[in-house]
Amino acid sequence: MSFSSLPVELAQEILSHLPVRSLNNFSLTSQTGYILARSSLRRLDLGIFHTRINNLIALMHQTSSRASTNNNVHSVSIHLPTKDIKTRQQIVRNQNSKAASVLHQHGSTLRDLELVLWELEKPVADALSSMPNLRRLSLRFDHPFVRHPTLQKNYWNSASTGSVWDLLSRTDDDLDGDGGSTPVLGRLEALNLERAGITDWQLMQIIERNPGMTELKLQKCTSLTGEFFAYLAKSPIAKTLKTLHFTRNDKEDIDDRVLDHIGELKNLKSLSLYGCKHVDPELCKALNERCWHVEDLTLPYTTESPLQEDAPIEVDPAYK
Repeated sequence: MSFSSLPVELAQEILSHLPVRSLNNFSLTSQTGYILARSSLRRLDLGIFHTRINNLIALMHQTSSRASTNNNVHSVSIHLPTKDIKTRQQIVRNQNSKAASVLHQHGSTLRDLELVLWELEKPVADALSSMPNLRRLSLRFDHPFVRHPTLQKNYWNSASTGSVWDLLSRTDDDLDGDGGSTPVLGRLEALNLERAGITDWQLMQIIERNPGMTELKLQKCTSLTGEFFAYLAKSPIAKTLKTLHFTRNDKEDIDDRVLDHIGELKNLKSLSLYGCKHVDPELCKALNERCWHVEDLTLPYTTESPLQEDAPIEVDPAYK
């Protein structure tokens, strides 16, 4: 039996296990191959970088477990032309434009997506809100070792808030006005945000529309407050959330009071509060031993291992 005689669903299942490069090569074999390849991409790790060194450093400091799996066969890196990287605004605009172009081509079939950009803008947010089959989403905007002449010194410390995050909680009624109300991005099981300017209310709306979420990782999302923990304890995912990593947020209201709300998350298996310096690590440890019994616990800090600022990496400025 030849490959071309297989049922479309079976052919797509086979192709979905190919590395991105092999899938792209298959798309060049024929018109049928092109159509099958475009409808078979299930996982993609996409990074848009302004230099090669930016690309390498981002990979070195990737915190996700995805970095060591499958030899990066699902990874695609795009380097912007020199003429497109003169200013921060130009880099962000071109990153979002190229990422959105890729997502519009494959968004209908993607189930697992990681994006590495500097900031989220409307083109990518629009593309994400049109991906109904997405199960896992990771948006990485935290690259403290990246340098550019037009970046302010504290640029990587936080992210500005904005209405662009509202687009991720839209329904099909918002998109086409047909009277429906089904969330377009409504099947998420895992969400990872790094240095995202999302607010309490915006994240609450995403959670409300994704009640099947079991994994939530929020690194350096400094616009979130203690109010989010109060919501999370009563949210649709309070009884099913297995992983909660809320890290590198030094806001004063992220303090011992959030521990009471964490106690309401009865199904937690992994919890990290690393970098939340106003949370007492000894109290956190005691509560876990006495009440929570979380198997994988990372304390805010320890006396043996105090919080440290990210150390600079020295690189040759002439290396592009």
